[in-house]
Amino acid sequence: MNIKMILFLALVLLAETLVASFASFFLKKSSGTDSKVKILISPFFYLGGVMYVVSSCLSIVLMQFLPYAIILPLGSLTYVWTMFISRWLLHEKITRRKLAGIAVIVVGVVLLAVGQV
Repeated sequence: MNIKMILFLALVLLAETLVASFASFFLKKSSGTDSKVKILISPFFYLGGVMYVVSSCLSIVLMQFLPYAIILPLGSLTYVWTMFISRWLLHEKITRRKLAGIAVIVVGVVLLAVGQV
């Protein structure tokens, strides 16, 4: 695999996981009510859904080049972005425990990625 292909796949992976994280954020934003009707008329609900579709399409692009057994664990980067998005937009605390979990995820992703190069 040449360097251009590696950079392309890294960029697609970054986009896929970031879009999935924002999709979850918008679905969370739409769920701020007990009324199912209000959820269904919320623009955040549809934005989150569209973003999940985009994320899935990017996953399909990745599947053309990498085994599924690699793509799915690499998708755990979504948790990293989600932690930062929830801190930034929802003002949630980042605890040491969360940071330790993120560190384990990042180490795992690096080990998987290095094994594919």
